[in-house]
Amino acid sequence: MNRYSRMNRKELKEEIRRLEEEETRARRSAMPGEEAVIRQKINFAKSYLTDPATIRPGWYAVEGDDRRFRVERLNGVMAWGFWEGEKIESALPIGILKPVPPPNPSEGE
Repeated sequence: MNRYSRMNRKELKEEIRRLEEEETRARRSAMPGEEAVIRQKINFAKSYLTDPATIRPGWYAVEGDDRRFRVERLNGVMAWGFWEGEKIESALPIGILKPVPPPNPSEGE
């Protein structure tokens, strides 16, 4: 398998489709650990389809999570920042981020 960074858009989309089918099989087989690993691969592949220029510092919704994430900086396809209400820095693949307004006006951008 090629690295995601070396795949073109078409190859990445095909890989995501293949992984989604694999994820479905893992779910049916009641293999939550394998399903989680495959989901992470899908998230990383999606990140290579996402233009990093579209991810700016600020608040984002996170696919598969109810909490918000505040992006502080990018490193490749990873966004570094903080979960709402937490002080420990975390990293997320940019492919799972969706822009949202700040949680409240006092926190600003």
